[in-house]
Amino acid sequence: MTIKSDKWIRRMCEQHGLIEPFEPRQVREVEGRRVISYGTSSYGYDIRCAPEF
Repeated sequence: MTIKSDKWIRRMCEQHGLIEPFEPRQVREVEGRRVISYGTSSYGYDIRCAPEF
């Protein structure tokens, strides 16, 4: 299996539900400040794990 581009990941998530829930961007705003979160980046998809992991 090859590494998939962020465009491919985004398209598969929107069309086929590859990742649920899906976050299309990695930077989001919290209280007017930009913060790095999880989501699609130029290196793929960054995820979060629950505290028990």
